[in-house]
Amino acid sequence: MEEHKINIGEMDTLVSLQSVRQTIGERGQKRMEYTPIAEVFARLEWQVDEVVDEGNLEQQRTVEVAIYKVPGLNTRWQVVIDGDPFDIVAIDPIDRWSTVCILTCRTAQS
Repeated sequence: MEEHKINIGEMDTLVSLQSVRQTIGERGQKRMEYTPIAEVFARLEWQVDEVVDEGNLEQQRTVEVAIYKVPGLNTRWQVVIDGDPFDIVAIDPIDRWSTVCILTCRTAQS
């Protein structure tokens, strides 16, 4: 397993965690409800992925977010960084006893 070295001093960016719930509106339309859960400090590692989508070269931002574990955290939540929402794709708990986890996040789908 990959060894993660987390220095608490590198957690210098305040991010928001939101739970996302899909509901059905009065006319049957899908509606997303966002509930703020917590604001935590995080360490961010940015990557830019270039993919071909529908014949066009698209750019998708991916970020690894290292945070302290939050009770109930799951991949249906979103991370909001500087007002931009990111979907959580994977959660790496590092190990069972660690207080830190690493989230792999991608630009949120609209």
